[in-house]
Amino acid sequence: MSARGSNVRAIACTVLDSALSSLAPVDPALSSYDSDFEERDRRLLHQLVYGVLRWLRRIDFIISEAASRPMEEIDRELHCPLRIGVYQLVFLDRVPAHAAVSEAVTLARHRTHGGGSGFVNAVLRRVAAAPSLVAWPVEADDPIRQLGIETSHPDFLVEGWIRQYGERQTELLATANNRSKPFHLLSFEDRGGPRALAADLAAEDLIAEASSVSPLGLIVRRGNPIQTEAFRRGDFYIQDEASQAAALVPPPLEGESVLDVAASPGGKAFSLLATGAEPRVVCADAGLPRLGALRNNLRRLGRRVPVVVMDARDRAIDSPFQRVVVDLPCSGTGTLRKHPELKWRVSRREIERLSTGGLAMLEGVAELVAPGGVLSAITCSLEEAENEAVAERFLKRHREFALLDLGDRLQPPLSEFVMGPGLWRILTGGDHDGFTVQVFCRSG
Repeated sequence: MSARGSNVRAIACTVLDSALSSLAPVDPALSSYDSDFEERDRRLLHQLVYGVLRWLRRIDFIISEAASRPMEEIDRELHCPLRIGVYQLVFLDRVPAHAAVSEAVTLARHRTHGGGSGFVNAVLRRVAAAPSLVAWPVEADDPIRQLGIETSHPDFLVEGWIRQYGERQTELLATANNRSKPFHLLSFEDRGGPRALAADLAAEDLIAEASSVSPLGLIVRRGNPIQTEAFRRGDFYIQDEASQAAALVPPPLEGESVLDVAASPGGKAFSLLATGAEPRVVCADAGLPRLGALRNNLRRLGRRVPVVVMDARDRAIDSPFQRVVVDLPCSGTGTLRKHPELKWRVSRREIERLSTGGLAMLEGVAELVAPGGVLSAITCSLEEAENEAVAERFLKRHREFALLDLGDRLQPPLSEFVMGPGLWRILTGGDHDGFTVQVFCRSG
């Protein structure tokens, strides 16, 4: 479909329907349409999809109130036109109300019968008469459900976060999940570090400022770094500032041997290599398709790193390493601002399944840690079940490991996020995602 003949909202519906009825990630689906649109329409497409996914539960609440019936009693083919219409009316201020209603009615007409489009028109006109969150207050008897609807999160996540972090921190965390985020860049010491990179980007009319979390990070405040000469030269890697920091817990030693397990697309390895400590890194991942992204990034960045096809649960390497870093499978609850579709896929059962897989990966690589070496387990999850509970089970089965005291190993700002023995966690907030790191030391 050409850009001229495309309808941004119809494509948004297609992507949203797929995201909410399958496990397919949203990013690739959106990217497949990027070349069909000019920049302005492309931005609107992304804004509609991510906005509806972020605020889905609150939007559905408003629809139910305006329609005087629950979503389950509304024709499913009308859900997407209604959601896009409400999102534009309540959360956007650049789309005229009459245009938002008209486009949604047209979408509904193409998806169902004439009565359906009339229903959409009536509901959205009620919302257009009071287009704000204040006009549609949430009044739930249960405070967990209240916060879940207000911030558009599943109740079980809100309940677990309140138990772990308290009500105020949970509110801040859930609010942060609904904000978009800027580009974060990882600079390299051997190419001048963040100051030199910021100057190079400024010469190309971009504005970037130093990260307050990662010592090598930059946050882009204006411009698209992917379109720069610095990107083509391989001067930086696009990576969340908290992800950069997580890989440096603890910082690498000079010339240290490192095995990066589940390495693709390369973030952990690049963070370690960026420090200038010159660790000897080997990257391993389970399959050739995943390694393709890693190899492409290595090529662009001009880095020569050995790459091995290896499943952590069936290791193909015998030589021990001073450090083994592993990305554990997880629900991704620390990355909901970037991947809002995960909110509507995660469940207690899925978290239990992933925690079992995480334990299997840790046990699979334990023997690859040299005596006296460290094993670093990283997740982009904030859930106890996928982190502390996994560590507890691992330590019970592997008495040769103990949690590493991080107190004297980290300097500010990394030291600010030490939560206990061997536990480092940064919650989603500011400009960054949330990550958990657990570090074990092998005796000997």
